[in-house]
Amino acid sequence: MGKNYLFKVITGVVFGLLVSCDNSSSDQFEPSANNGGNNGNTTPPPARVLEKITLNNNVQEEYTVNGTVFQKGMLRDGVTNNYYTGTATYINNKIGKIKFVGSLTGSMAYDFSVSEDSKGNVYSATCTATAAAAIDSFVSDYTFTYDATGKKLVKILEKRKVSGNTAYSLFTESTFTYNGDNIFKAECTNGTLTGTGAPNMTTAKLTVYSFQNYDSKVNPFSTLPKTFFTAWSLIRPENFYRISPNNPTSVFVMPPSPASGVNTPMTYVYDAFNYPVSDKDQVLKYAYRTL
Repeated sequence: MGKNYLFKVITGVVFGLLVSCDNSSSDQFEPSANNGGNNGNTTPPPARVLEKITLNNNVQEEYTVNGTVFQKGMLRDGVTNNYYTGTATYINNKIGKIKFVGSLTGSMAYDFSVSEDSKGNVYSATCTATAAAAIDSFVSDYTFTYDATGKKLVKILEKRKVSGNTAYSLFTESTFTYNGDNIFKAECTNGTLTGTGAPNMTTAKLTVYSFQNYDSKVNPFSTLPKTFFTAWSLIRPENFYRISPNNPTSVFVMPPSPASGVNTPMTYVYDAFNYPVSDKDQVLKYAYRTL
């Protein structure tokens, strides 16, 4: 990955999800829970979680886990110098809130409440986004649709109230295509709502995020709660691949016309248990915490 770590995304699609910080209970995630693409290796991989990602020894992302309880994650916001810290709050042993706060003065703050089902899938969420200018603030409600197995997320519908208004006026609908268990494509359509609250497709603009050529190895983000990365992806949709079990080797973003698409190649070097430890140039590095 190296220089390609920072996605050069041209998009106006900005979502939201989750709120606050009162880590009083235990998260129900299983570190290193998938088989890690272990490819028949009879030695089980050590239980571990992603702790840090660095680029040229500069921290790009950092995650805090207390025991096996996820507390917060710090992520760089695209190509900017802004870093968002998302702090989780637990309700009845599940993540119920996450609040994302930027490091730069004037950053949008995303304050989310989220509901999970018994499988750990997010099925509804509300976001209160607070901007420096009140006119840019909004409240969004989300509904999530899964396939018949209840495992694959197939659609997210956001309805948004803007500038303190009490009625919904905008929508974003994201639909997902899979290759096996991995998200191959996220098609995000946004526009205005009709007077009856239905999406007005005549106003819609489409941004397509394609996650291509997956490997069969461990996605490092799968060692942390999926709910957290679902939230981050709703804010920055180019990251939806993070809720897949494996790693794409190419991310292609096609914004609405007439803008051009941008392709970001991604490369990996793996350890003996098929966890990525760096990109091929040894510039971008992944560090794990063994539990």
